[in-house]
Amino acid sequence: MKALHLLLLLVLIVMPACAHRGPQPLTDADRSAGIVRFTVGQSVPKVLRAKAQSVRPDDPALPALVETLRQELERSGGVGLAAPQLGVSRRVLLIKRGTRPRGAEPRVEVYLNPSIETASAESDSDYEACLSVEGGGGLVRRHVRLVVSHDTLGGGPRLRTELADWDARIAQHELDHLDGTLFIDRLEGSLVSLDEMRRKRDELHRRRGWLPPEPQVQEELPEDPPVSEPRP
Repeated sequence: MKALHLLLLLVLIVMPACAHRGPQPLTDADRSAGIVRFTVGQSVPKVLRAKAQSVRPDDPALPALVETLRQELERSGGVGLAAPQLGVSRRVLLIKRGTRPRGAEPRVEVYLNPSIETASAESDSDYEACLSVEGGGGLVRRHVRLVVSHDTLGGGPRLRTELADWDARIAQHELDHLDGTLFIDRLEGSLVSLDEMRRKRDELHRRRGWLPPEPQVQEELPEDPPVSEPRP
């Protein structure tokens, strides 16, 4: 009985500490070592399967992490990147909005501690790949529209951002990374090569009007042979 009382006392002491444990400051362990990659069929790095920790928006070390993410996103040519993809298990992601439809001015947005507030019942399928997953891409079904709430660098009230179509898809892909989910977990069908994935994706985006029609190649006709002048 005495042992039971001691156990209950320990639980009462530990539970409040756990309940009030908020976002922890960034440490040396949160430094990026470059994009974490693996090939389909191999074991997945633990950081890509872990649930990432929240961050403090006013953490003085946070701008450096965001800048590293921004540089890696630019270097890779991707449209989104989450901190776990750099080996940093924190709830930070970047998305490049405005890449579809083509013609808009793309801009990179930073979401800290993001969460989906609402998502449309409507969904569609599109082709995805991932900077961390080597081995191809494939079809994934996602919500067409959503509202994401998130913190911003330096603190302040949380923002609510509405996203639709391709931007919404990018956000959902990156949000999955924060919870240890990869696009290959949501595949409809099988993986295809990256070249085939890009071709099928661009065909789909042309049908949706997100890309201009493919230019028609006109067949070149052979020139008529020169007409000889009659001789007297």
